Amino acid sequence: MRIWARSGLGAAALAVLGTGGLYGASEWVLRRSHAVPLGPIAVPHDAASLAEGSRLATLTGCKSCHGDGKGAVWTPVDWREGQVAPPPIARSAARYSDAELARLIRQGVTKEGRTVFLMPAWSMTYLADDDVGRIIAWVRSLRPAPDDVQATTWFGPVGRWKILTGATRPSVVAEAHGVAKRPADPGRYLTQVLCSECHALTELRAHDGNTVPPLAPMAASYAPAEFQRLLHEGVGAGGRNVGFMGTIVKENLHALRPDEVEAVQRYLRGGAAQ
Repeated sequence: MRIWARSGLGAAALAVLGTGGLYGASEWVLRRSHAVPLGPIAVPHDAASLAEGSRLATLTGCKSCHGDGKGAVWTPVDWREGQVAPPPIARSAARYSDAELARLIRQGVTKEGRTVFLMPAWSMTYLADDDVGRIIAWVRSLRPAPDDVQATTWFGPVGRWKILTGATRPSVVAEAHGVAKRPADPGRYLTQVLCSECHALTELRAHDGNTVPPLAPMAASYAPAEFQRLLHEGVGAGGRNVGFMGTIVKENLHALRPDEVEAVQRYLRGGAAQ
């Protein structure tokens, strides 16, 4: 009996040590400071820029992820995984300067210099300065409300293990890749900002346990009217169900203008396919 008792105590001690080590190591990752410098950003105040910022916030997923700005809870509470709860934008942004917001959006780094997780700075890093300024203009137009979601993101042991192993990717991007102004022909630009998180141009890619098709051959296989329907309605060629892509279209990509859809397909059918 004493042997079994000692074995049990030993196992319990190892479990406590392992849990403590997991928490300590993952907490170091979560709290680690990233030396990502701030840069100047011009934020417009005219009505047209604010309206365009609102459209861009739809396209890039700010609204769908953050509950139209009021905050959201993506996942139910799970002691193993934790909880993902994007904060209400106005409340969170109130303590940030414009330059700090630009860094958060494009490089995934908080006011304190820590990386966020799950926020797709890897694609938002391609946003042009003028578009970042328009998004910030929209952010500044929001106001805290009594019904804002007050839940917070936290990580359980499995969630922390995923952070340590890289299965949950940190959002930090050391250097922003955005140009000063949105290009006149925005095909490549929009593809980078809106599609590169999930899709590669010419190769199959695994994303969140799914295999997603390469963009260039897919776009080449669509007639222009079919491609417009895909990106405005989430319906594939011949009425095909496109799975999660349909959700992304209905939440985000439907805000693309027809000329922007044409520019994306033109880019993918041209240089990207070569």
